[in-house]
Amino acid sequence: MEALQTPRVSLGAEQDPAAMDSDKRKRQPRNSACQACASLKMKCVPDIMVPGKCERCNRMGRECTPSIPKARKRRSLGEEQSISTPREVPAVRENVSMQGVSQPPGDRGHKSGERHAHPTFTHTGGQSCQHLLTQGMGLDDAFGSLLDGIDYNYVQNCFGVYRQLSVHFPFYCLRPDATAASMIADRPLTAAALCTVSSSARPDIQSRLAQAFQRSIAEKAIIHGERSSDILQGLMVFVAWHHSYMANQQIHQMLYLLAGMASDLGLYRHPYRHDALDLAAVMSQDRAFLGCYYLCSSLSVMAFDRPSPLRWTDNLRRCAESLTMSGSFPQDALMVGIVELVRAVDDLQDTLREDGTLARPMHQAYVDMQSKATTHRLKALKRAYPDLASTLGYAAANIHFHHKLLRASDTPDTATLIQVAVAIKEYVDDLLGRPPIILYQVAIVDWTNLLEILILMARVSRPLPNAGGWEAGALSSMLQPEAILDALCAHMAAAPKNDPLAPRSEAQLRWFRGVCGSIKQRVLQERNSGTDPQRNGSSAYDASLGMNGQSVQGRFRPVNEAYASELPLPQHSTQQAPGLFESFNLFGGGLLDPDFWKNFAAG
Repeated sequence: MEALQTPRVSLGAEQDPAAMDSDKRKRQPRNSACQACASLKMKCVPDIMVPGKCERCNRMGRECTPSIPKARKRRSLGEEQSISTPREVPAVRENVSMQGVSQPPGDRGHKSGERHAHPTFTHTGGQSCQHLLTQGMGLDDAFGSLLDGIDYNYVQNCFGVYRQLSVHFPFYCLRPDATAASMIADRPLTAAALCTVSSSARPDIQSRLAQAFQRSIAEKAIIHGERSSDILQGLMVFVAWHHSYMANQQIHQMLYLLAGMASDLGLYRHPYRHDALDLAAVMSQDRAFLGCYYLCSSLSVMAFDRPSPLRWTDNLRRCAESLTMSGSFPQDALMVGIVELVRAVDDLQDTLREDGTLARPMHQAYVDMQSKATTHRLKALKRAYPDLASTLGYAAANIHFHHKLLRASDTPDTATLIQVAVAIKEYVDDLLGRPPIILYQVAIVDWTNLLEILILMARVSRPLPNAGGWEAGALSSMLQPEAILDALCAHMAAAPKNDPLAPRSEAQLRWFRGVCGSIKQRVLQERNSGTDPQRNGSSAYDASLGMNGQSVQGRFRPVNEAYASELPLPQHSTQQAPGLFESFNLFGGGLLDPDFWKNFAAG
């Protein structure tokens, strides 16, 4: 008797629907959401209008970083028993992680007292994250309490916040595979600096982290004289957002420390042959060297009006070109343009810097020559790098250029003042058109540029008494300081409060409101004091050209009027009276010093 045979099921249309659904689930990619949506545990919907971004990241105006798929490996029973579980950290330290931030996808499945297992980072002897970070920073037990509340989950969340901040400071970028355990083991000071700048939602922890970092820098760099890329990059990141968490500014001292450390590490030289083989290390050093020059030159010029401690070298151009060609981050495409823009501002500062030993002011013809050269230089950068023109740094550089012209001349020129007013208006409109959270995320250079522009706006917004027609009220109608300051404060206060990847700092908002109040008070004092007499006089350059600044050539000269060569030369005293824009000569602490704003409001 033949055995019954089971009929075969064809793979055509008669397939089981449950099996088809199972195949569809297998074909769906895992971890398809971006990092921002994954951390919020929200659905990630791709934006149809903007390729490469999701709807949430496009609406919030931040970078959309896709998450990295992680391989799922089932552990055997022997592997689970071989991993030793360290002793539990008290619940107080584990529960002080950032509020509103969910546990990262890689940390799911861990209980409250467990730590991550890293192949190059072992937890032997009950060492916790706080203890290992304290050892890496070189702190003793007396200062170890400053790191209370720092665990691996908190550090990993801070890394997610910093990835949003690095868009405004592309000189240190975290790699996608960077973890809290590897950073604490290899670069403890850099990890501490990243946590400090990313903890604006927790000002208590941020203040303690800043104290611990300063103590570590004093021990390692100043007392023991250590020099390493970890110290250099950590200090660079710490200074880049120094304005958002430090009350007593020590920026200028740190700039000289950065310049000296970069020189001791030999970053200004071309890398040797054996160093060039490690491409990742060379690119990291190039990025750090460019960041040191960016901070030293920009802050020295904008915030302190002093010479830069780090001068231009030919290796800076080579480093920027290397990052532009080989860099993997989107900001690397503009690295050459950013560095050349800073170089142009630095060169302008050197050429128009006033020398106190001279008994006479700078000649106007020399100022005109330097202004034309800088104008052509900025236009050439705009043509070579079109994306650079849309940045806040390029607009601020143009305004600073006109600011230097106003300070170098005896009396303000009407055309220059109108150009400054137009540039300030465009800058403010561009800033108000961006997401409100950007005022909390910008680095210290852009923040200092904003303060300088607001001060300049308060000085050039008054009407010109010696101008006629439409020019008389052009500045006052174009720039209204009170309305602009109120709009900026309202825009800054409109930032979301509970965004874990883009936290806002209430202390920074209060400080900015105080700055706007000081500027309003200064504007009101100058408005009540009447017309500035210095605006009524004519400069020596105009007097040498003839009446009302007109050239002698090309017009009829009255009989009783002398030639320009027959006019007596103006006599200059050894002590020049303060000019109209001499109030911009900054005090010792710079624009970020609270004493500067007290003196500015007092007049």
